Amino acid sequence: MSGAVSLVYHPLYDGRGFSPVTRSWGRYREARELFSKLGIDRSITTIEPPLATIDELTLAHPLRFVERIRSLDAVGTGVFDTPDTVAWPGVFDRARAAVGATMEAVRLVTNGVSSHVFNPGGGLHHAFAERARGFCIFNDLAIAVRALSQAGLERVAIIDVDGHHGDGTQEILYDHGALHISLHQYDGRFFPGTGSVDETGWGAGHGLTLNIPLPRHTGEEAYLDAFRSIVPAAIRAYSPQVIVLNFGVDGHHDDPLVKLRLGIRTYRFLAIACHELAHEVANGRMIVTGSGGYDPGVVSRCWSVLLATLTGQLSEVHGLLPGSFLNAPSPDVTSKAILDAIGDANAWNHPFGCLQDRHNPVPDPNAGAITATTVHRIINGVLPLRLTKFGFA
Repeated sequence: MSGAVSLVYHPLYDGRGFSPVTRSWGRYREARELFSKLGIDRSITTIEPPLATIDELTLAHPLRFVERIRSLDAVGTGVFDTPDTVAWPGVFDRARAAVGATMEAVRLVTNGVSSHVFNPGGGLHHAFAERARGFCIFNDLAIAVRALSQAGLERVAIIDVDGHHGDGTQEILYDHGALHISLHQYDGRFFPGTGSVDETGWGAGHGLTLNIPLPRHTGEEAYLDAFRSIVPAAIRAYSPQVIVLNFGVDGHHDDPLVKLRLGIRTYRFLAIACHELAHEVANGRMIVTGSGGYDPGVVSRCWSVLLATLTGQLSEVHGLLPGSFLNAPSPDVTSKAILDAIGDANAWNHPFGCLQDRHNPVPDPNAGAITATTVHRIINGVLPLRLTKFGFA
């Protein structure tokens, strides 16, 4: 099951990035080279988007903030609001490119041109309405939600699997009617320090902020348990018209910044599961953004898994019905069984076997119990606020 797939890619992605991890700036070129090597590029339409306009930026940011970013770009040095996010000549247009690509994705989906659109340069979820931080200048996710609402798609669900909490997206949309689900590493100290179970939204957004905080070294099985126990039920109850998947892959065990101990099996699961959910509840409409990921080799493999799943080039996992990915863990279909099936060499048809990890990460034995307690709290204390088995209220 697939639909027309587009890649929105701006030439500025090939230059300097926002992160001080300079090696990560090459992830876009390396990914596109791998797309070509694997033949993925023959099944997608690549589109060069325009830069975001000021009117688009002000969907989520006051004009005074936009002008401050422009003025610091002109100075060409200094920091924005935190030392990790610095100004340099051209940063304003580079940020506009990221937002412009996500806005092009919105247009492609709302106009019915593509069912699935991937912007590898998007997912800048740490940008607040008036603060640039965490390598993020403008929040393209929040801008996209506002634009989709203006286009008549008012029920938008964000599934954010980046290893860091999407604090900026949460802040901007906290009282909005969009569903915002975030799975992330959390201990109260790990950046950005937000994303607890108790942060649930207010006003029109009460009960629609759904944080799934996870301990260090969670591992793949506990991660899948958490996702399968909560995310499909919440998405089905909310019944969005479009899903925005923030596909940050910094939770991979080879990434230098996050310590969730996930593997390529996890990201293949996430691609399959979110793709299935989009077709089940949102008429296939799905916008995907790249977000975090600081090892270019890992990023290019994970993004290749994503696109090959969306195009149908990476075949279904033998022995598992598509719907079983979306069922809560059970004795019949455990998360371990899914991971074992995905990890089987026969599950990777030619030429995609090269995407597999050399070894699977080892979780912390205590992390599973911590995660299970968190899942229990969410099911019993957060989902009933608005998202219940009886449907969205």
